[in-house]
Amino acid sequence: MAKKMIIKGVGTFMAKRYPTDPLGAIEVITLGTLQDLKIDLNVELEDIFGGDGLFAIDVLVKSKSIEVSATDAKFDLDAIQLMMGSTVQEQVKSYVWVLNEQDTVTTGANNSGFVEVKPKYASSIYENNGDITVRLKDSNKLLKQLSSKAAAVAPDEFFYDEANDVVVLNAAHISKEIVLNYKREEVVDMVDLLVDEVPFPISVIHHGTFQQKDGSFAGVETELYMCRAKGTFSINAQRAAASASAISLQILDPERADGKLGSIKRFSATSKI
Repeated sequence: MAKKMIIKGVGTFMAKRYPTDPLGAIEVITLGTLQDLKIDLNVELEDIFGGDGLFAIDVLVKSKSIEVSATDAKFDLDAIQLMMGSTVQEQVKSYVWVLNEQDTVTTGANNSGFVEVKPKYASSIYENNGDITVRLKDSNKLLKQLSSKAAAVAPDEFFYDEANDVVVLNAAHISKEIVLNYKREEVVDMVDLLVDEVPFPISVIHHGTFQQKDGSFAGVETELYMCRAKGTFSINAQRAAASASAISLQILDPERADGKLGSIKRFSATSKI
């Protein structure tokens, strides 16, 4: 009989995505900063009744399932990749939004007769004008953007001077505070969320080694050969709180010749692994 042990900790978690090409490389995804990990083994039974008795005479096993739920203390794009089926793109040229940047309108140095504002990231505005929007802070009024540089600008209009990287407004707005939203260039790691992507099958391994009260180390390792993400992936941002992301996986039949879905192993060790 296997020796009992006490699990004191959360361990580490790894997922392997197998390539569609048998000769392709295996992609490894590690969620190493777990807050918790739960593995549920479920059996669904249906009672079988016979005669006039009120108790079941037997049971029918309708289904079995194994579900894995993991919460990672660190935000990781790989978790979204598991859930959505998209691929993480590393160090690509793209953009990020600058939101609610507040500036004060000053006399135009480049456009006589107008007033202007230079965005803080003017040197890295994305594409032509960064889809910039301008809002008057005091009245919360959104100004209309002109498609090109104009000889006249109404009080409710503005245009973006690409040559000088400034927002140009009517002179009536001198010394007023405005709020800008725009895109700036940035090199990012990103996952595109596509309409037709589905979560890809993966194999998962959970491994933990824990010190016992006699000073020895005992470990438990669970390996599931084929899983797919299910349920909801949440990014729960809160005030004055650290956000943790969670993902759930459901086991699939890997259709192996030996009929195995996976394994759970208990082992001894001389130190924490």
